[in-house]
Amino acid sequence: MISWTSALFLLSVFTLAGCSSDEPPQNNSTRADGAAESMPLTGDLVTYTAGDGSVRLHDAIRLSDGTFVVVGGANHLDWLPGGVERITLTGFSGVQSSGSGRVAILLHLSSDLSQIVRVAHLPSDQTEDFRRIRATNSAELATDVLYVSAGRTTASTADDGYFIARLNGNFVDEIPSGADWTYDVGAKPRRAGGSRGRSAYKTIQPWDVDAVGRVVFGRGAEYDFDWASLHRLDASGALSVVEHWPAHWTDAGECHHTPASACGAPVSHSGVVLKAGRKGSLRSHSAEDYAWLGSDGNGRADRQGRWPDDYFFAGPCAADCAGGPGYTGYRTSDKPTQRLGAVVIDRNSGAIYLGLSTQSVLPDGLPDFEPSVVAFDDSGRLLWWNRLYEQTPANSTPDQYVDGLAIDAVSSSLIVLARCHGNNTVNLWRGDQIAAHPSASGFQNQFTGTNGNIHISWLGKFSLAEGVLRASTYVAEYTNTTGGLGDALGDPNLDGWQSPNGGWPDVNTTRCADVDVLSDGRVAITCTGRRTITTTNAHQKMLHFDEGVSKWNQFVRVYAADLSGIDYSTLVTGTWDAVEGPQSSNTVLQSVLPVDDGIIAAGWHQLDTETGRAKGNPVPTTAVPTWGASEPSGEAGLITHFSLKR
Repeated sequence: MISWTSALFLLSVFTLAGCSSDEPPQNNSTRADGAAESMPLTGDLVTYTAGDGSVRLHDAIRLSDGTFVVVGGANHLDWLPGGVERITLTGFSGVQSSGSGRVAILLHLSSDLSQIVRVAHLPSDQTEDFRRIRATNSAELATDVLYVSAGRTTASTADDGYFIARLNGNFVDEIPSGADWTYDVGAKPRRAGGSRGRSAYKTIQPWDVDAVGRVVFGRGAEYDFDWASLHRLDASGALSVVEHWPAHWTDAGECHHTPASACGAPVSHSGVVLKAGRKGSLRSHSAEDYAWLGSDGNGRADRQGRWPDDYFFAGPCAADCAGGPGYTGYRTSDKPTQRLGAVVIDRNSGAIYLGLSTQSVLPDGLPDFEPSVVAFDDSGRLLWWNRLYEQTPANSTPDQYVDGLAIDAVSSSLIVLARCHGNNTVNLWRGDQIAAHPSASGFQNQFTGTNGNIHISWLGKFSLAEGVLRASTYVAEYTNTTGGLGDALGDPNLDGWQSPNGGWPDVNTTRCADVDVLSDGRVAITCTGRRTITTTNAHQKMLHFDEGVSKWNQFVRVYAADLSGIDYSTLVTGTWDAVEGPQSSNTVLQSVLPVDDGIIAAGWHQLDTETGRAKGNPVPTTAVPTWGASEPSGEAGLITHFSLKR
């Protein structure tokens, strides 16, 4: 993932208009409560933050009054313009965390991004950066209750993790002064391989909140010997009972694979054990369920096992909890805790969706990682699960992971952001082999090239209720130089780039940090790539093969709703020498947020640790507001706006 050393933030909003303005926008008028009146985002805006506060921004949300809250952290607040309201948040004293040298911040920005309205922050050195922000409402409704999470650092590092907090104001109806409650989530450092390292649960902070304020979250250490699990908090911040989840805790011990109401003793709380093979995990508990044949989500009806972890075992997890290997020769490794890559909740139905991966062993003894997407209704009853590739009868040798999930309310779809390491004929589903839509073709249908030792990403669109695959595309940008190129793409907005579906071009590592959905169903992502395909209307274009050397870069992209094409794609990286480089990326993007006819991405410009200055050259800027800067001072940030209208 990312090194969380000192940095400034990078915030980007992209639209598709192709025209830009070099003039800063006019300031908004201001309401009596100090918030800016709602003004539209118009024209291009690309800016860094001014000063040197080592600000890092990780996530953003748009409120129903049009303003934004962007979350992150800083070493201090001296970089803020004079006159910006500062609110020290209270109610976080129960968080178990030692000093981190950081100030966790909630940056409230005006609707056109021309003003920093206020900053709400924790006391200095209390905890790490705020990492996530979520609301109980769906995006089209009035802002309701806001929840945030932040990393924790404990003195012993024996139980590092993160905390989740419910704010006592939403910046629209009331400015928050603190938290109604906080809840510490354990994420012990991994012990796998004999060395301890930061748990992905602390880094990813996988959680979401439903429309009534219930929070589903993951805790533990992935690919480890110890523990990982999923739980739900009620709206008051207490662990709660979920009737049909597979594990329940009582004063008499644990109760498994039965409704909570049938446990025979009062249940304190419920969960899903994310430790393949253990009782209470994602395994069948009867021979009937273990032998059950169902849909694989893409045209086959002979996939065995009612639960995803049945794949690794020779029978159900009943009284003796049968061990492996499973019916195709797969088994779990000796590090059976699973990596929960994402959690998302449908605000309309309350359904819960998980994306996870399991460290496994192939029949020939080679290591592997297996993905699963699992859907529950709001009572914890299993709706469906999906392997993301054709399960029967073959195994899939590439490592595969789930990195993100998003809800597409327009088409009642779940967007899955996955990733594979390596290549094989049995890999993540191809974009031109969609059983529900035989004529479909993704923008990039498959893995191509000669190098399998790379990580590339993939997008899939599944029906929310049944998990049926509707569309997919790989996200795998070209290498710096490659043969095997096909013909140029016909869409003039794709700027003459060669089609990924023609020839057999080499592709390079492409890893995505976030995914979200526009109101019309188009899919937005932010990723890292090399020779990235950019569009004619991009804010910053990649050089074509005959124009010079490419560079590792961060990019933001919008796919068509059916994933068959690209509407917008731009680099967000420092400029570089077209002949010699430099070849290293110098920006970080962590989240993407669709807004009206645009998209926002949050991150930062990296620091050159040798010089103590900003790494490389700045990202091209335009229409810099009064609180911003055209170049980074140390590590710094960015905002851009391009209309998605043609």
